[in-house]
Amino acid sequence: MDVSFFLPFYNEEAILHKNTMLLYVELKKTTQRFELVLVDDSSTDNSGAIASALAKLPHIRYKRFSNGPSRRENLAKTFRDAKFGIVAFCDVDLSTSLKHLPRLFRNIQDGADISIGSKFMSIKPDRSIARKAYSRTYNASIRTLFSSRVRDHQCGFKAFRKDVLLRILDIMGYDSSMARGWFWDAELLIRAQKLHYKIVEFPVEWKSGEKSTFSFKRELRMIPYILKLRGRL
Repeated sequence: MDVSFFLPFYNEEAILHKNTMLLYVELKKTTQRFELVLVDDSSTDNSGAIASALAKLPHIRYKRFSNGPSRRENLAKTFRDAKFGIVAFCDVDLSTSLKHLPRLFRNIQDGADISIGSKFMSIKPDRSIARKAYSRTYNASIRTLFSSRVRDHQCGFKAFRKDVLLRILDIMGYDSSMARGWFWDAELLIRAQKLHYKIVEFPVEWKSGEKSTFSFKRELRMIPYILKLRGRL
């Protein structure tokens, strides 16, 4: 299988080299051909220099944006440059075990349009009580508001057929206000269901990263955006 894999990051100098290399090795074992695209969402630390050095390796590219951090908006822009028919991404902290990469890609090969990992289907969740409570409340709200059948909208471990992904992104557009925030993942899956694409959700081993960029106060600005989208859909 041929895969374009994207690794977004923002100020991750402590883990970027190590985790990129871990992912690189697993992709070499799992895929026939691949590219690994490092997507810098306007880092202000040494991450850019680290990514530039990594891009000297075969099959690794580096793309930097200067208008972030944007959560997923800039990442979505880079998907259009994917060389291969399967497009995937994961979070740079590798909170989802890379042992699930074969399953992530195989679901697409077997006919799924979208393949996603799920923390809530896992038998070994590793999250704080507060994060677990927030995550369950958020996902339950999304399922209620949009009649979504997905259990975990937010897990950063996803793969797509490229043509399907680009069609959905064309509909979503680029949110220059950055109000969409972390809701980007959920909106993508909501719109995929509206278009009757096949989503395969499967359990993954997941552990909380040492550092999280999530801010409850900051993400409150998603609420008006979510309600407006609910009205439109």
